[in-house]
Amino acid sequence: MTGWGIQGRLLLIVALSTVAMGLAGLAAIRALDQIGTAAETVTGRDVPAMAAALRLARIGDRLQQRGASLAAAGTEAALIEAQRAVEDDLAAFAEQVAALRTGPSEAGWDSGEILALSAALAERLSALREALETLRAVAAAREVERARMLAQEDAIRQIIGPSILAVGAITAGETLPEPEIYRTAVQSQAPLLAAERLTARATSELLLATTARETATLDENRGAFLRTLGALESTAAALPAGLVPEFRAALALYRDQTGPGGLFALQGAEIAARDRAEGALGAAAARAADLKAAVDRRVLSASRTTAEVTQELRDTILARTTQFTAVALAVILMAGGVSYLLVIRPLSRNLAGVTRAMTRLAAGERETEVPGATRRDEIGDLARAFVVFRENSAQVEKLDRELAERSNQLLTTFETMKDGFSVFDRDRRLVAFNPQYLRLHGFSEAEVSGAPSIETINRLLAARGAEAFGPDGAVLDLDALSHSRLTLSERIELRFPEGRVLEMRSNPIPQAGFATIHMDVTEARATQSQLLHAQKLETVGQLTGGIAHDFNNILAVIIGNFNILQRELADAPALQARAARGLSAANRGAALINRLLTFSRRQRLDPEDVALDALVRGMADLLQASLGSGVRLVTDLAADLPMVRVDPGQLENALMNLAVNARDAMEGAGEITITTRPAGPGFVELSVADTGAGIPPEIAAQVFEPFFTTKPVGKGSGLGLSMVYGFVQQSGGTVTLESSPGAGTKVTLQLPVSPERAPVVLAPAPGEACILAVDDDADLLEITADQLRAMGHAVVTAPDGATALDLLREIPEIDLLYTDLAMPGLDGQSLAARARALRPDLAVLFTSGAPGRAGADLPNLLRKPVPEEVLAAAVRLSLEDQSRRTSASST
Repeated sequence: MTGWGIQGRLLLIVALSTVAMGLAGLAAIRALDQIGTAAETVTGRDVPAMAAALRLARIGDRLQQRGASLAAAGTEAALIEAQRAVEDDLAAFAEQVAALRTGPSEAGWDSGEILALSAALAERLSALREALETLRAVAAAREVERARMLAQEDAIRQIIGPSILAVGAITAGETLPEPEIYRTAVQSQAPLLAAERLTARATSELLLATTARETATLDENRGAFLRTLGALESTAAALPAGLVPEFRAALALYRDQTGPGGLFALQGAEIAARDRAEGALGAAAARAADLKAAVDRRVLSASRTTAEVTQELRDTILARTTQFTAVALAVILMAGGVSYLLVIRPLSRNLAGVTRAMTRLAAGERETEVPGATRRDEIGDLARAFVVFRENSAQVEKLDRELAERSNQLLTTFETMKDGFSVFDRDRRLVAFNPQYLRLHGFSEAEVSGAPSIETINRLLAARGAEAFGPDGAVLDLDALSHSRLTLSERIELRFPEGRVLEMRSNPIPQAGFATIHMDVTEARATQSQLLHAQKLETVGQLTGGIAHDFNNILAVIIGNFNILQRELADAPALQARAARGLSAANRGAALINRLLTFSRRQRLDPEDVALDALVRGMADLLQASLGSGVRLVTDLAADLPMVRVDPGQLENALMNLAVNARDAMEGAGEITITTRPAGPGFVELSVADTGAGIPPEIAAQVFEPFFTTKPVGKGSGLGLSMVYGFVQQSGGTVTLESSPGAGTKVTLQLPVSPERAPVVLAPAPGEACILAVDDDADLLEITADQLRAMGHAVVTAPDGATALDLLREIPEIDLLYTDLAMPGLDGQSLAARARALRPDLAVLFTSGAPGRAGADLPNLLRKPVPEEVLAAAVRLSLEDQSRRTSASST
């Protein structure tokens, strides 16, 4: 049997099992044939008989109710309908009885009793129907006669009614008629009224007779009617002679009611018909009950017969099923034994050997042998396949080690990446991510478990307040980008409310889906923003510095002319007032230029050693008056603060600007706190805090920009905070702003501490001097010369440096050189150097409208436009310094 193989053996077992099952099938077919014969007996004989008997029983139940339906029919239509139903039931009953009599088992059924009872029931129902028809006809005739009698009563009333009215009128009148007429009326009144009353009584007795249900009652009604009729006939003789014939003719119809066609005869016929109907109804009910009892007995007999046949059929089915089950079980056991001997036992032995070999191979034994390799069946094929598998396992193990090493390297890289990494599949579900991805987005493991969809991730980001922007700054809809990221590379920027910024770079992957790198670029964006802000401020500073020189020269000419006009128009007050207003406007323009220069850190400052606490206390009253009664000013000053090195005037302006801005932020009602504190080595801190609404984060970075303001048009220039920023930066300090919506704003200035300095002793002021004024602006040069002459000095002017050198050589009496710094050709500093080479004792005073560091190292530089009092003081100090140097050299 070895050469047969497992398949051949199994085919042999199947063939033997098929033969055995065929034999068992033949036995089953024979058993089914016997069962079918028994079933035919039940279905062909007993079931139809039982069904016919049951239908007869249902029809008998209906017929038992039909008599009552006939009796209850109150109208002709209802009676006809009830009769039709009786006829239909009788026809159906006859049809079922015929089927029962012609059935194949008539000998086992005695149908005579049922047929006799059904015929008797039909006869009783017919009698009931005839009685009801008679009753209906009599009732109809009675109603016709009753209506005729009511009409006759009205006719009699019409006959005697007018006479009754006439007699009543004669007897009730106020004036008596002729005696004969009156006597006749009185004699006729009683018979007329009696005739009317007796007619009404006779009619009532007739109507009452139509309601009688028994013959005795009807006879009593007849006697009463005859007595009333006799009284009427007697009364007729006493009526007026003209009424007697017509009245007697009317009474003839009343006499006819006692005859064969009268109401009494009709009512008697109705009572007789009703008695017959009730008798027929009772007889029909009795016959219907007998019929139902007979049918019930037949149904019970049929049920017992059917139960006996059914039990016999069940016993036959059980016996044949037991035989078939025994044969099938024997076939299965035989097939199982043969299969075990020929297939299962050798197969299990060889499979056990292969399993042991596989186990040893899995444990690392490469020389394991497997039994059955020489067999020519499937077991041999399996053994030979194992040998091939053993030879390949070593190579597979080597590849597995290499793959594991590479996977570990990749996983380590994936886990330790500085940036977040995520992968979404073709259905846009999150299938892979590293820990940094969770940290950057603030997700928990539970939130991203179960491969959530990208829509779920977007909802989580939206719940954290994240907003998406494109490279151009346009607002993006993450859900709208979900599909395009499957096919296109996208760069998206996520911004969180706390200020974090994430840059996401998505790229599609070949297997469908996309991978994304998530980078935290918060610091880079902050640095970029600061750089842009610094560049913006630098640009504004450059622009300011570029125009300041020309504006200062123009304003210097305007201010100088207005000063001269004020002096020369002393006798014209109106014109002097106009000159004063013009001078005030020009000074405001000069202050605006100075603020711009302060912001751009190109304004020349005059730093001094300032006691910060004393300055704040000195300004407290002025500040409170400027802020208004709705603002409460609080000072919190530290004791023993060192002096700061700043321009006091600029510091006062800065403090006033901060206080006024705080008042406007609080809309004139709230509290402002000015605080001073040490702020680390070399600095002192001055802060101004308010209780206003705060500054929104999106505009907080712009408040120090020039011309930026949130106030209404005409309420602010936007230079107050920018001047503060420029002044503090130029003084070597810093400005910080802290604010949040609803929590107020705090601006803090860090100012440098001043070094210790030796006191300066001034010499007495000299008298008149000869001054050489040099400027390339002719208008300004003329004004400057007029201002110096008005101070009592002799003035010589030069439009450029070369002319000034010539004048110095020609006029040795010149005591002071007052020169502009920026001039074509020989500039101011070069002119001064060459002038001092000629005249070492010459005093030099510089002026300039240029911003920036130009002349920043010169202690004697005046910024244009120069007020007259400042020019006078500077000239005086320069001459005093020259006098001290001259005195020292002479000594």
